[in-house]
Amino acid sequence: MPLLAIAVDRQEVAIDGKSAIEEYQQKTGTKVVSIVNALDVMDFLKTYIDIGGGMHNASGQVLRSHESLVEANKRLSNYLRVYGTKEARAGIIERAGKLEQKIITRDRSVIPACDVSTLEEFEELVKQTADVYGIGGYKVGFELGLAYGLPAVVEAARKHTNKPLIYDHQKAGTDIPDTGRGYARTMKKAGIDTIILFPQAGPETERAWIHQALDNGLNVIVGGRMTHPAYAVSEGGFITDEGALDMYRIAARAGVNNFVVPGNKPEVIGQVKAVVEAEGVSPTFYAPGFIAQGGKIADAAKVAGDRFHGIVGRGIYQASDKHAAALEHTSQIA
Repeated sequence: MPLLAIAVDRQEVAIDGKSAIEEYQQKTGTKVVSIVNALDVMDFLKTYIDIGGGMHNASGQVLRSHESLVEANKRLSNYLRVYGTKEARAGIIERAGKLEQKIITRDRSVIPACDVSTLEEFEELVKQTADVYGIGGYKVGFELGLAYGLPAVVEAARKHTNKPLIYDHQKAGTDIPDTGRGYARTMKKAGIDTIILFPQAGPETERAWIHQALDNGLNVIVGGRMTHPAYAVSEGGFITDEGALDMYRIAARAGVNNFVVPGNKPEVIGQVKAVVEAEGVSPTFYAPGFIAQGGKIADAAKVAGDRFHGIVGRGIYQASDKHAAALEHTSQIA
């Protein structure tokens, strides 16, 4: 059998989850061996991190500071989380613990969708609902973000709460892979905690945007199906049902455990749950589609499982007593 020796096995997978090296071996009949792999590099960096003081040459010159080694190790971990083989991801878990991101401390909550038109309305909404225990965070959309700038939106919210701020660009993740870097940096600079992606531009864009978000310290929520009629092909829309499920499937393979699902379509929630659990992920679901769109929080929560956050827009922000409305909706997810 022919033999190919390489210096470093980067332990990467293709979109379908197959190891790049295994696929090459199967296609060519060539056995591939490496001197080290990506996890070996992580362990090498960790050795110097544990010693402290950075990396020096024989003359005592500092080659890499301690801070840069920590950053390099973190970035390699994020890369393998998205692009790594099952063995690589298992190695990260063994070294650093679970990959899952817990965005909201509670397993169940209500998240107001802050689709109001002025910064004053937004601040008043947060002010009236921030002390409600069952409110887990706030979802902000493009109307506020583009009209006032996200830094100003974040500043207004932080006067009243430290709960997570989730930005939904309606829909992010629909451009080329390279633009994910600028998007993630902009979100981080503005003070956003979490972003929602609907990666309709394809699997390479999906993985790239997830990677850039993680690399910039952001939490990631991925969606594939939506609440309105005529979205999926089975409903008369453009997006194939299986293609939408692939958005969730690829996200799960990339280490994402937070997903947006349509709250007014419990059968779809069940399908998504089965898909991501088949990838070994224990999901947390975020669901809009209630009140005006006909969904019931209790019904969606029952299908979603223990970790569920209902996204409610008009049912809270249009209420004359927003505090009372928040209490009413949070009582449904207990």
